[in-house]
Amino acid sequence: MSPLYAAVWLPRFQLQVALRGLGLPMTAEVVVLDGSFSSALDAERKGRILQASVTAESLGIGAGMTPSQAQARCPKLRVLHRVAAGEERAQQELLQAALQWTPDYESTAPGLCLLEFTRVRGLWQRREACGRQLHEWLAGRELEARIGFASNPELAGLAAQAARPVLIVGEEAGAEAQLLSDLPISALGPTAPLAQLLRLWGVRTLGQFARLPRAEVARRLGNEGLLLWDMAAGGRDRLLRRVRPASGYREEMELEHAVESLEPLLFVLRRMLENLCERLAGDWLVASALALELRFQDQTSHQRTLRVAEPTRDVGLLLRVIYTHLENLTTTAPILAVVLELTPTRPAQQQTALFERTLRDPNRFAETLAQLEALVGQGNVGKARLLPSRRPNAFTLVNFLAPAAPGLLPEERPAHGLPLRCFRPSRQVTVLLRRGQPATLQTGGQTLTITQARGPWLLSGDWWDHAPWQREIWEIAASDGALYQLAKEGSRWVLDGVFG
Repeated sequence: MSPLYAAVWLPRFQLQVALRGLGLPMTAEVVVLDGSFSSALDAERKGRILQASVTAESLGIGAGMTPSQAQARCPKLRVLHRVAAGEERAQQELLQAALQWTPDYESTAPGLCLLEFTRVRGLWQRREACGRQLHEWLAGRELEARIGFASNPELAGLAAQAARPVLIVGEEAGAEAQLLSDLPISALGPTAPLAQLLRLWGVRTLGQFARLPRAEVARRLGNEGLLLWDMAAGGRDRLLRRVRPASGYREEMELEHAVESLEPLLFVLRRMLENLCERLAGDWLVASALALELRFQDQTSHQRTLRVAEPTRDVGLLLRVIYTHLENLTTTAPILAVVLELTPTRPAQQQTALFERTLRDPNRFAETLAQLEALVGQGNVGKARLLPSRRPNAFTLVNFLAPAAPGLLPEERPAHGLPLRCFRPSRQVTVLLRRGQPATLQTGGQTLTITQARGPWLLSGDWWDHAPWQREIWEIAASDGALYQLAKEGSRWVLDGVFG
């Protein structure tokens, strides 16, 4: 899959934020000061211009000037103060726009966000439409955006600065490459000394800078110059510093009035699930399990972890899982508080084989298991897993939905010789010995002569426990033509099964 990145850039970010709500266009004669001051006198004495509009720049007004110097060039110039709180809100709106398309995005700088679309299916053919929708969404919030698409993050950032309002830089050189080469050298964000040096060299655009020999740039300008040269020549791959969601999807609610029935409790749980699932959807995650805690009026509590057969953020499905557990729960006191926590995970994206069948509704299967467990008792429903022991019937029950633990317990053992068809339960028999070996077998009123016997094999285990076990095993051929496995447990003889 070809890498695909996008950059969403808000040009003159601080000036845009200061203009929001004033009804003034970006082309007006306006500037924004670096800092906020309590009075015009403070602004005159300490303020410096941070950004100027295109019209103001055409009149010779630039960053670093004082308001007096700027107003000397344009008497009708409007001076605005920087709005720090508004910039934070605008940056969050920018990240919210990115989150609508991908969970992999970076808050690169104020007014700049980089997005990775490599894992988003089908977006390669919809790049233009995606850029237009991002532009319209931000325009509805009085933010002018430019969007660039490219194969690496740095090139996408440069494409955004050349976009009007969307620019897609393809693998083949063309008009897009010319637009990038015409960008001013300030698009690379050089430090002031380096920018001044390049200006003395007569380097004004990215194209002029990229035509310089790379080795000579590195020798004269060092690491900073080398990095800027690589960006001007097409950028290089790097990992995004992705914005990660806050850990924990937990809600706790103390009820104003104690709850004694199921319906009002489910109403509260639905509201909590809706809030949690909305947060999951915003982070592109799903829930794989629910942790439920009920706190009662008598200072006791009930805690249970409920697994979800197929991770989801569907409120209805998650509520059905909780309902299946609660409908068979009996409490001794009213409920005063509810705690609900979801375990987040990435949604599974896999395609089964052509003739492979899966559960039609995995979550319905989980509900059926929960109903069976409510009937026969907790821990009595599951699948058998062999234990690493030679003791007969040494197995345990594990939940069908529990994650597998590869390598911990053997699921399959190689078979050697004839299979043993076990009797369940083992049949108690009477055995007569001759010279220490089984000679006659009495079972169910029938007496069989043992024609051949092999053994004994002595097995024991759990010697460290208060109830250790030991067995004496024989393989015998009886007069009825069958081959049996005979075992002695203490003073008792049993038939384990028949071979064949």
